[in-house]
Amino acid sequence: MLIEVVSAGPGCSICQKALSLAKQAAAEFSQIEIRELHVVEAFERLQELNVFSAGAILINGSAEFRALPKLPELRARVYAWLDYEESR
Repeated sequence: MLIEVVSAGPGCSICQKALSLAKQAAAEFSQIEIRELHVVEAFERLQELNVFSAGAILINGSAEFRALPKLPELRARVYAWLDYEESR
């Protein structure tokens, strides 16, 4: 599973919070990879997904949170994705 956190750069406090949340949600699962997705580098892709805010979170390429989620919401979505992947 891949979790991507949309980031405007290291000075963005919302981006750093989203990255921290992603790491917390993924801590117990070795199969989860986390990447920062820089707004400038991924502009066209983010535009196609209608993601326009830093701190947004994508899971397996799908825009799951268009703004900074709460940790329980993110964990629930991670569990749902893992259940989905196991059932395939």
